[in-house]
Amino acid sequence: MKQVKILDLKFDIHISAGYVYGQAQTPDEVYEMIREADRMLYQSKDNVQCPQPDQRRAFAL
Repeated sequence: MKQVKILDLKFDIHISAGYVYGQAQTPDEVYEMIREADRMLYQSKDNVQCPQPDQRRAFAL
């Protein structure tokens, strides 16, 4: 987590990511890899520890 100051306001930045790697042989395998990366993204977001309970996660990469 990194804190950024913009116009005298401070924001905490949280980044979540999910990825998968491999070589797809068929279009179905491409779509399955995309679904798996999406699952990993949301698993990553669920594991974020926010210092303040009322903070919201605004962006996901």
